[in-house]
Amino acid sequence: MKKLFFIIIISLIYVSCEKIIPFEGDITIPKLVINSIFESDSSFKVHVSSSRSVIDTASFKNINDAVVSIKNENGNIIETLSHSQNGFYVGQKKPVENQIYTLEVDHLNYTNISASDSLPIPISINYLDTITVIEPNNENRLQINLNFTDPANSQNFYLVETYVVRASLTTINQDTLEYELDTIKQRMILTDVVFQNNGFKSRDEQGLFTDLLFNGQNKTLEIKIPPLKKDYVFNENGKINSEKTLSLTLYLHNISKSYYYYRTSLELYVDASRNPFAQPVQVFSNINNGFGIFAGAQISYFVL
Repeated sequence: MKKLFFIIIISLIYVSCEKIIPFEGDITIPKLVINSIFESDSSFKVHVSSSRSVIDTASFKNINDAVVSIKNENGNIIETLSHSQNGFYVGQKKPVENQIYTLEVDHLNYTNISASDSLPIPISINYLDTITVIEPNNENRLQINLNFTDPANSQNFYLVETYVVRASLTTINQDTLEYELDTIKQRMILTDVVFQNNGFKSRDEQGLFTDLLFNGQNKTLEIKIPPLKKDYVFNENGKINSEKTLSLTLYLHNISKSYYYYRTSLELYVDASRNPFAQPVQVFSNINNGFGIFAGAQISYFVL
């Protein structure tokens, strides 16, 4: 299952232009940075690193010697996570829906941090259909119609993504020299009005939306997929290189409010980073005395 623990690190590489501005503020004391999205089918996993001053040019530091614990809504520790590698701490227990979990991270050299969130309830998927649509430019596109029931009596937040798995193979005389699987985020065409609610327009790599327009009702989500990269086989003096698409997977996430705010602010941050005239955007964080995100996501996925 695809995981989302690297979101904060990836968000830092999008800054494409540099502007020198004299710094007149205080030097910020480094704080702990947390990245953790917990899901119903996986145990808790938390990445811990440290922030840096705005005038510090050193690389970000993974924290390998923190005490990372998960508490239940009664304040009791249900698990202390073990450090795996590169700042990742893993546990054995899986979260359950509608339970509030609190993350606490303690370290001698940093202010201790905490954050709380819960796992949303599962999504009721009624059906999923796919059809091939011919556009005016004679381009064939895959249209996905996903019907689900939005839980009533609560505000819900959603994220939809698609991923393609492609395999590349190099052989000589039927002997395999190299075989590689690559998972690639697939672009989508998002025209449904739900992707533009609350004044936020989702980008085509991911669709963020709320149930503002269909609270407690059945909703059919229409998603179009542009033509996938074509398969090919190339023979060069007996050395055969080939590449083919193995699968296309659609993910529908029922996410917490904190995770929704985090992803929407991250998208706005990416857009602003690409525009030298845009106003700065602060990425949402729900970490007390630190930075980052600790949030729940309920996931349904379909291999098409």
